[in-house]
Amino acid sequence: MAQKFELLTNEPLRPYTSFKVGGPADLLALPKTAEELKALLGYAAQQDIPVTLLGGGTNVLVSDKGIRGLVVITTGLKSGVRITGSTPEKSLVEAKSGERLSAVCRFALDHSLSGLEFAAGIPGTLGGALAMNAGTRAGDMSGIVADLTVLDKKSLTFQTLERKNLEFSYRRLELTSVIVSATLALEPADPAKIEKAFQQHLVLKKATQPVSAASAGCFFKNPAKGMPAGELIEKAGLKGMKMKGAMVSDIHANYIINTGNATCKDILALKKHIQETVFSIYKVNLEPEVRMEGE
Repeated sequence: MAQKFELLTNEPLRPYTSFKVGGPADLLALPKTAEELKALLGYAAQQDIPVTLLGGGTNVLVSDKGIRGLVVITTGLKSGVRITGSTPEKSLVEAKSGERLSAVCRFALDHSLSGLEFAAGIPGTLGGALAMNAGTRAGDMSGIVADLTVLDKKSLTFQTLERKNLEFSYRRLELTSVIVSATLALEPADPAKIEKAFQQHLVLKKATQPVSAASAGCFFKNPAKGMPAGELIEKAGLKGMKMKGAMVSDIHANYIINTGNATCKDILALKKHIQETVFSIYKVNLEPEVRMEGE
């Protein structure tokens, strides 16, 4: 039987991440359907090949040596955003995991649906946003999910998981399956109010974060109590600090940015220096929010 998918070999991962850093993947696939994704995972299981999943590559740091095994990039899993049910109080909006979160936000705005305003300007895919429970102080993904359709990696079966059976926490969703699509529960509201809230979040984001720089977003999780990570780093005097091509943003200190030629090694060296400096002054251990992948 002919393979239902295409594999690229020794493919550099730098173009697939917002950090613009990373060595090659032994094998790389960009499935366009859930069935293609299923075939890929089945092939990998048969061949005993490890699998790494990437969405928009916006919250990940890939090592300079790259990633062994198969890397599956899910940005091709999309078929538009649609309303699957509605009442006067609630509308259910469904989209595949590879859909850009910005496209889902735009759909909500165009259909006068409230609930996604907090996500204005958050990059990446819907699947990635759900996997890391993306959010701001105004809200996060856990607050609007109705259910997820997932592909179980072992049984290779599609399953629907309702919100009550999903374990969300700060910047995390406990899930061993692969997200294929999601249904979000949004509320009909005054379009002018939704538009205003979206614009306020966007303006704030652009004014306070280095949105045009190559980065992976906020690098460290905010501690459970006390000052946020960015404030700790700034007060430790590290804003603007550079290590070769990696730099602490001078707009927001919780962003490490690639100034053009940074390697993963540069970024990790700067990360370590930030952690050690903040700990020596404030006795706070900063935990990365960014996912590390590769050897």
